[in-house]
Amino acid sequence: MIKHLHKSGFTPDYTVWTFHGESAQHARAEEGRRRTDEHGTGMEDMVEDFDDARDSDDEMEESAKAFNDMLESSKRPLHEHTELCQLDAIAQVMALKAQFNLGRECYDAMMTLFGRFLPKGHVMPANLYQSDKILRVLKMPYEKIDACEKGCALFRLEYADLKYCPVCQSSRYVEVDNGMGEKSQTKIPVNVLRYMPIIPRLQRLFMIEETARQMTWHKLGKRTELDADGEPMLVHTSDAFAWKRFDAIHHAKAADPRHPRIAISTDGFNVFGMMAAQYSCWPVFVIPLNLPPGQIMQRKNIFLTLIIPGPNYPGKNMNVYMQPLKDELQEAWDNGIKTYDAATKKTS
Repeated sequence: MIKHLHKSGFTPDYTVWTFHGESAQHARAEEGRRRTDEHGTGMEDMVEDFDDARDSDDEMEESAKAFNDMLESSKRPLHEHTELCQLDAIAQVMALKAQFNLGRECYDAMMTLFGRFLPKGHVMPANLYQSDKILRVLKMPYEKIDACEKGCALFRLEYADLKYCPVCQSSRYVEVDNGMGEKSQTKIPVNVLRYMPIIPRLQRLFMIEETARQMTWHKLGKRTELDADGEPMLVHTSDAFAWKRFDAIHHAKAADPRHPRIAISTDGFNVFGMMAAQYSCWPVFVIPLNLPPGQIMQRKNIFLTLIIPGPNYPGKNMNVYMQPLKDELQEAWDNGIKTYDAATKKTS
C-alpha cells in the first residue's frame, strides 16, 4: 500500500499547493527516491549543491567548508561498477542500524559481509568506527552541562569549576560514605542538562539549496491572501499582527528574509510510562518559522535543543535550564552568525 501511495498518490488529479510550500518541481517518483529503504538518502543532491558552491567566488564559512570537504572526499563511487557513492551507501546502512536498533557487533558483521560481496577495490568501510569517521562532519555538536539537583544553577561559565551549588550548596556530584562517617564526592554528576546548540542546525538549513530558498518563504513566497468571501486569510504566522509588529520595531533586522524566526516549545512527559515511577523529563524544541506552512511542522524541521532532566518538574527554575539557548540566541541577535547560503552561493 505504501509503495502504491508513493507511486500514484492518495487521490487522482491531486492539486499541488505551491502557495503552501509544496514543490511542483519534483514528481512523486522523484520525491520517492529520497526514501532510504528504496531509493537512497538524497546525498547526491547535497553533493550537487556543494559542487555549485565550490565554483562560486565567495568563500564559505568554516562549518560549510568542512562539510563540503567531507562531501568531496566521499562522493566517489562505491566501486567501479556502480554510480552509488560511498557516502550514500554508508547513510543507507546507518539508517538500517537506527531503524532496527542494531548493535555495534551486528553492524560490524554486516559491513564485513558486504565487503565480501563487493568487487575488489571497493571503498565500503569495514566497521562502525570507520563509518563514523567519514560521517563525523555531518553530526551536530552536543553538550552535557552539570546542573544543581534542585535546578538552582548550571555549572557553566563563572560556576564551571564549583563543586557545590552557589545558591543552595547542594553537591554537584554524587556523594558516597567513605566508611569513616564522612561523605566524599565521586565524579558522577547528580543532574545533567543535555544541550544541542541550535545555530549549527539552522545553518545546516542553508547548506542545501532547496531548504535555503524555503527559509525566505515567509517574505518572498506566494500565498492566497483573500478567501472566497474576500476576507484576509491567515495562512502563515507571518500574516499575524504580532509578526508585523515585530517587523515594524526591528525593521533593520526584518529587512533580510533569511534571518530565522523561531518558535520554542516544551512539555513534560514520563520516560518510564504513565504507570511506572513518577518522573518528569522536559524536552525543548526549536521550530524555524521562516518555512512554508507545509514544512514548518514536519519532523525534520523540529529541532530538539534541550533535554531538561527529572525527576521533578522544573517549575520556576525553567529559566535556569533555558540559559544556554538564551545565550546562544542573544549572541546571534547581537553579533550575527556568518553563514553560507546555498541558494545565493554567498556567505554573509
